[in-house]
Amino acid sequence: MTVTALSVKDFTAFSETSLDFSPGLNVLIGANAVGKTHLMKLIYTVLKTAEAASVNGGLGWEQLGLKLGEKLSGVFKPDRVGRLVKRARGRNHAEVVLRCESNETAFHITTLDRIEIKQWSVPTTTSCVFLPAHEVLSIYPNLIPAYQNRELSFDETIYDLCVALSAAPLRGPRLNQANELLKPLEKAVLRRVVMKGGRFYLQSQGEGMLEAPLVAEGLRKLGQLMHLIANGSLARAGVLFWDEPETNLNPKLITTVARMLLALAGAGVQIFVTTHDYLLTNELSVAAEYGTPAGRAAKPRFFCLSRPKSRSPIQVQYGDTIADIEENPILQEFAAHYDRQQQLFNQSKSSKE
Repeated sequence: MTVTALSVKDFTAFSETSLDFSPGLNVLIGANAVGKTHLMKLIYTVLKTAEAASVNGGLGWEQLGLKLGEKLSGVFKPDRVGRLVKRARGRNHAEVVLRCESNETAFHITTLDRIEIKQWSVPTTTSCVFLPAHEVLSIYPNLIPAYQNRELSFDETIYDLCVALSAAPLRGPRLNQANELLKPLEKAVLRRVVMKGGRFYLQSQGEGMLEAPLVAEGLRKLGQLMHLIANGSLARAGVLFWDEPETNLNPKLITTVARMLLALAGAGVQIFVTTHDYLLTNELSVAAEYGTPAGRAAKPRFFCLSRPKSRSPIQVQYGDTIADIEENPILQEFAAHYDRQQQLFNQSKSSKE
């Protein structure tokens, strides 16, 4: 199953936007508050609702609307689901159309908190995982019951991730397939993730088994992904959403993440990732630009979301390399940093003379 396109109208910050996705790696960049994470969460919500509906058997559209509304509320955490509709005078509704290959799903969200299903045809994925910017291995113990008992108010992607992490390790042929996906990560992390007594540990030959909170967060983030692959929560023909993977990673691990994303996309996992990182975007872009084997297999596509003026509609540019995007805020700020440094250098030189 591949997500091929998304169109939204009057949804959160978006007036009207359409995106056509790569079957491999999709990279979303842009300033804060332009809706990058909202787009990923929206797609994730629809896919997880379809997954739940398939488990519960055939549901009517009214029941699907209720399920979808519950998931939207859990993932986005608005006061009420109608708050996801873009602000306007009077009543309004958001329109969402998601295409997965030849299948199309369409629904409206009204300011009166109704979900109106217009069309529903979402193939279920073999796996669908959303990774937030921060890992959860270190805070995993008791998160699932605490969320179920409404003792915590974090968004439902965290709960879903904890459920995925709790799955038993794979065995047999599926484990052999998972091991192929794990190869890009094993050399970098040199650790194995182990669950014992409801807690996570990272085990290595040199240090033995360490509690997750005692391991650097960058390694925990990669270990978390390794565990999801090892227990089958993330597999070929699945979909991975990863929000700002560069958070708390040093440059060496960011390069590792870039290689890992290319390898996973090339192996058949469709990936959506948001980032503000110069090194990550350029590592991925160079692989595409120079046609490396990993770049050709991953088929990267880059999307830049921007808002030219305050309160103006969000615009989207896209290209197969980062160079294809005219307004690149990451590159622009690095260029501005160079200009500031050059100016200070010239001032310092003049004062010495």
